[in-house]
Amino acid sequence: MFEMNMRLISMLGIITVVVLIGLIIDYFYMVRKPVRLGLGIAVLGIMLGLGLTLSAVLPENHVYGTVFSEGRPTQKVVALTFDDGPYPPYTNQILDILQEYHVPATFFMVGKNVEKHPDLVLRVQQAGHQLGNHTYNHIDLLKANRKLMEREVDYTNKAIADITGQRPHVVRPPHGFRDPMVMETMADRRLKVVEWSVMSRDWTNPGVEAIVSRTINKVQNGSVILLHDGDGIASSASRAQTVEATRQIIRELLAQGYQFVTVDEILANLEETKK
Repeated sequence: MFEMNMRLISMLGIITVVVLIGLIIDYFYMVRKPVRLGLGIAVLGIMLGLGLTLSAVLPENHVYGTVFSEGRPTQKVVALTFDDGPYPPYTNQILDILQEYHVPATFFMVGKNVEKHPDLVLRVQQAGHQLGNHTYNHIDLLKANRKLMEREVDYTNKAIADITGQRPHVVRPPHGFRDPMVMETMADRRLKVVEWSVMSRDWTNPGVEAIVSRTINKVQNGSVILLHDGDGIASSASRAQTVEATRQIIRELLAQGYQFVTVDEILANLEETKK
């Protein structure tokens, strides 16, 4: 586990200062040629800043702590995950499709939407799907202080538990963004951070065919697929393309011999591997 408690934004601020100092040194020839020490410092600072930033946004990166983005490559299983709901009528329509094909999925829910649509949350649970935490207001946790971050997670867990009687034990930070404090906050609550290995950018509504092809072309054994049944707390954008794409994705992957599982089942298989 990455134990450094400094926020990413603070680390990047320090690196920016170092880069500027390096450029000033180089500009005024404070260290004479042929040794360009100032320029070297600036380049190293830029590379370090880029590395820290990528560590916060790449779903499979473990620099700040353990995240889960895919299962065992030896098993022909795949996990469908849906973010930002519940959001009628699209969550309802996706649930109908999952029921039709007897496919389980994992829904990472926004707390404010949970409170708006308790009946839909209950339907997800009663259908046997897994529920996960996606914060209360779908905020960028990299910009939140510790207290706000805790409220975002705790309020969502409480909202889901009040309806279903069960608190989620998996969380997906909005956009997948995390830094040391995000990871520490989730660890304190024994929440496992779940990212993804397949992303179709369905939230941009690029067309059903694009969503399907971007997904199918990237799927491999143990993939965790990211889709969206909701639209953050705005709940204004259409998710009709995702609904139809979900049907086609399920059909194609079933035809290829894949078995659909929940995130919990992916995690259980990973734990078995460690024993």
